Amino acid sequence: MYKKLLIVLTLLLLPITALAAQNDKKEQPPAVKENGQNLMKYDASSFTKPEKESEPIQQEISFIGFEKAAENENLVLYVNEESLAVKIQDKKTKYVWNSGLDHPDKYRLNKTWEQMAQSAITIDYTDRRGKVKQESITSNDSRPKVEITENGFNAKVYVNQAKIEFQLNVELDDDSLVVSIPQESLKESKYTRLISMKVYPFLGAVNENDVSGYMFIPDGSGALVRYDKSSKTADAPFMGAIYGTDDAYQKTEKRDEKVSPVQKIKMPVFGAVHGVKQNAFLTVVEEGHSYGDIVAYPAGVSTDFNWISSQFHYRHEYYQPTSKKMKGINVFQKSANPFNIKLRYMFLQKENADYVGMARRYQDYLAETKQLKKQKDQTGVRLEFLGGEIKEGLLWDSVLPMTKISRIPELTNELKNEVANMFVVYKGWSEGGLTGTLPARFPVEEKLGSKGEVQDAIAALKKNDVPIYFHTDYTKAYEGASGFSGSKDVAKKASSETISHSENEKTVFYLSPEKAQAAAKKDVEEYKDYNISNLAVDTSGYTLFSDYSKEASSYRDETIKTYKKMFGSLNTKLGNVALYEPNTYLWNTADRYLDIPMYSSNYVYETDTVPFMQIVLKGYMPYYAPFSNFHSDPKDQVLRMIEYGAYPSFLLTDEPSHLLVKTPSKDVYTSEFKIWKDEIVDQYKKVKASLGEVEGERIESRNVLQTGVVEVTYSNGKAIIVNYTDETYTSNGIEVEAKNFAVVEKGE
Repeated sequence: MYKKLLIVLTLLLLPITALAAQNDKKEQPPAVKENGQNLMKYDASSFTKPEKESEPIQQEISFIGFEKAAENENLVLYVNEESLAVKIQDKKTKYVWNSGLDHPDKYRLNKTWEQMAQSAITIDYTDRRGKVKQESITSNDSRPKVEITENGFNAKVYVNQAKIEFQLNVELDDDSLVVSIPQESLKESKYTRLISMKVYPFLGAVNENDVSGYMFIPDGSGALVRYDKSSKTADAPFMGAIYGTDDAYQKTEKRDEKVSPVQKIKMPVFGAVHGVKQNAFLTVVEEGHSYGDIVAYPAGVSTDFNWISSQFHYRHEYYQPTSKKMKGINVFQKSANPFNIKLRYMFLQKENADYVGMARRYQDYLAETKQLKKQKDQTGVRLEFLGGEIKEGLLWDSVLPMTKISRIPELTNELKNEVANMFVVYKGWSEGGLTGTLPARFPVEEKLGSKGEVQDAIAALKKNDVPIYFHTDYTKAYEGASGFSGSKDVAKKASSETISHSENEKTVFYLSPEKAQAAAKKDVEEYKDYNISNLAVDTSGYTLFSDYSKEASSYRDETIKTYKKMFGSLNTKLGNVALYEPNTYLWNTADRYLDIPMYSSNYVYETDTVPFMQIVLKGYMPYYAPFSNFHSDPKDQVLRMIEYGAYPSFLLTDEPSHLLVKTPSKDVYTSEFKIWKDEIVDQYKKVKASLGEVEGERIESRNVLQTGVVEVTYSNGKAIIVNYTDETYTSNGIEVEAKNFAVVEKGE
């Protein structure tokens, strides 16, 4: 999918960033001036703040009302058998994590919030009149039946008012607490329907800033919400659907393509820190993630507490049209989504008790569960060439050739003496150009080259050790395009409407997962015929939806299985597959991560942006930043790539970009290769001089030395210090010039 220009995003987010900086200044005035220079930009939420030393956390520990349920060499688990609240004691630090409040009367909580805080489970449900209500375990004296097991406890829960029954399993597993609710244990009454469920929502909750630390949210590259006193900075919580919202339940509306959407959550994780470098936990949503949200409430939103948790949707609400004029009503799904809930809380101590430790623990977890595998990591640059684009005419449309296939080896040859490692993505190569031709892929557009020219170009690039990936998409189908049936092959919403949206003034449908898989299988022989072995697949890696087609319905979990099988097959039968912004479940099928998020969404309550995703991937998969030629501050962008371990990317054309003014790619306002050639070389040399020293290495630590100066240390003992500021940074004999970087041996 053609990526929207980052400059639009940057301009749109400036007011939000500025507001966040103002709010920080009001509550906790930062040292935005050092050595006389103004550092407000680097103290804003789009960067990371320096950590302040925090006093060791002192706890008043009480186990009144709790019974010991289990113990292993790392943790001790206690349970309150009436509310199923838990306390987990970390044996290494003696710190106790509490899922509830020992003295709820001390805090400003109404009855409903107090019941949720004290209960293991809170549900939303509809009564016999269809009204949505909330109930917690402690709301109506549910009194669960608890059975102590070898590693924890099981509890049969009957929520009295809702008349809904399920089983909660809680057990210790090495350094983790594992909480699960089996789908088969769920029973509803004749007149009530379960809508959603929160599991241990107040585990690790902090009243205002009683404890130093922060909540971690997997928003974009990663974001922190530091604990602060209640304020009116934010008037709504963070609520993000894991893997994005499901379009099967969204009302069909025209998208405003000038407004960049909130970044999708690609990792099913969240966490909390109580005292940086003291105590932390990272939670992995192991099961139920396809129907889950990450929910974070900063202090001041509804209560004085900072709390972060997950919420699971058994039924989605959707708009059901009842007339051709699209009048209708909102209804809930008739049948509950079939899934298990399983959460793994992994507890971290001392040097690992921060967002870096969380990311490294998650990396280990993904490697252990074979969701992440080692790929070749070599410093390089992505050159994404636009082949052809459709151009509207008075009587008929034509194809505008922007980069012929035969020109690509010639253009890369101009770089090879100075750029030792690069790879090419070729997009818009299908007949009809980039826009409006999917799902049909073959033949290659004749204005761009014949089959023989394609084969010759691939061979020439291979001889020069330049891989070429052919851009495609197994989700999109354009209205009027060939290769699919609008009635049989398009995914349907719960309302029976087709899943579609407007893009570049064209209607785009989503192919059913089964159709996508069948198309990929069919395409393999065509790819081989052209000697195409590498693909760069857009949209499919980050778009997850349910399909209510009568022919072949599919829940989101089933869509995941289909996509994993499809990409696994393409890997086996062709070669390598690079994915744009893939969700976690596809990471082990990709050899390169394209367009990795380099920022968070900059919500007003997010205090810091951190490279959590980059720390997880570094050492396992090479990842590439969005296009450098559309960034408003190229110097800072290159420094951020170096700091985050990301490699540069460029969207390029052989022909001048002004020719695209009357095409769907009119926003590509600067792409001509000869204009960007020198910048490609310059950026490559900078990342080679820095990231080239740490190829294949893990990130061990990341420290903000002062506002605008960051040190990232790798597993080979080398550290990269990035100085965003306008003055030279000097410390312990090390000098880093303004707007520059330095690579040092740790300990120098």
